[in-house]
Amino acid sequence: MRRFLCTVLFLFTSPLFAASSLHLLTEHFPPYNYQDGNRITGINAEIVHRLCEITSTDCNMQMYPWLRAYEYALQDPKAGLFTTSRTPERQAKFQWVGPLASSRAFLYRLKNRPEVNPKDLIQARQFGIAVARGDVYEEFLLKAGFVRGKNLLDFPSKSAPIGLFLQGKVDLIIGSELVMPAWLAAHNATIEQVEPVIELETKGDNYLALNLAVPAEQVAALQAALDEMKSSGEYQRIVARLFVEAMPDVRASNIKE
Repeated sequence: MRRFLCTVLFLFTSPLFAASSLHLLTEHFPPYNYQDGNRITGINAEIVHRLCEITSTDCNMQMYPWLRAYEYALQDPKAGLFTTSRTPERQAKFQWVGPLASSRAFLYRLKNRPEVNPKDLIQARQFGIAVARGDVYEEFLLKAGFVRGKNLLDFPSKSAPIGLFLQGKVDLIIGSELVMPAWLAAHNATIEQVEPVIELETKGDNYLALNLAVPAEQVAALQAALDEMKSSGEYQRIVARLFVEAMPDVRASNIKE
């Protein structure tokens, strides 16, 4: 323990580290990250804000559409990207700090559309599923035999298709226990109007993905800060404060047959 604390103290106080800065990119993905006035906030945004404060890192946050943010993070040697699923395909492209907050993902249907009733992904090919361009689930569904423009409908962001979904013009939408209530609330709808039909395969926890050129000691210090936040309970308090009231009562036993 003493060795760990000394390492953390060294990383946090070294002149090289104190002078560091990061350009952090994210997308509109409530409740994990979203714009509130001049501040980018949300569950993971606030966790990342604290990591920057604890490590005295000058972090400039900006919000972009997902694909644009992803490309910037790959090109900018001082860039980071959150909230990012850590998958085998992405593993070697970034350095990783996490895991941050995440939750199970489902295919949701409207309760008033019982005819949309796939039991598995093979049956789900009969319906139109909305997906964000460049999202981890786009890649997952393409590999599962879906066809872009036929049963896989591209949108610029994860929440963009909610309006069409509520109108019955999109059959199924991908969401999680955390994000779905926030997305629906933006359209004056509630979680009671939808139901999960298929739980999707886990695609990896959410992380802060850092460009490969970010110094290794900076990555290590950010990870150490996150580990300490979890050990002290600060991480859990941030998560509870920001989403505990929005968490719906969704359990695997509630998935409709």
